[in-house]
Amino acid sequence: MAFDLDGNIISVIQVAALILLTIGVYPYRIRLKTRNLIMHGSLSILALALNISTVFYAMIPVFASEMATINALPVFQSSIIWLHLATGLAAIIMGFAIVISWVTHPLGELGCSKTWRLMIPTFVVWAFALVLGLAIHIFEII
Repeated sequence: MAFDLDGNIISVIQVAALILLTIGVYPYRIRLKTRNLIMHGSLSILALALNISTVFYAMIPVFASEMATINALPVFQSSIIWLHLATGLAAIIMGFAIVISWVTHPLGELGCSKTWRLMIPTFVVWAFALVLGLAIHIFEII
């Protein structure tokens, strides 16, 4: 793996966002106090914001500038990139659905409780997209 400062920083930020989501589970598990639920939601929002900022800062420009290269790659490598794109987009959309349901309802109503079934699949999709992204970065597919 060549030294790619931007790619390495983006990878660290993405892993940090996933760690924030993992840490965010603990305040939810001990939801005896309102501040624990606020911390759970805030960590989720922060993780989503980190994810989106890295997507707009690095991933979209690289994808747009390397489109011809991606199309010229062997099927297996280009499939990994397209799968990363699809799962990453799905994770962002699912994350937005959860966050919007939380911020649009008063805390007493627990608006995010309507989307709790979406939280674990979102985490799994996000983790899968992250693993694919790390593989793309480490093995320098693009």
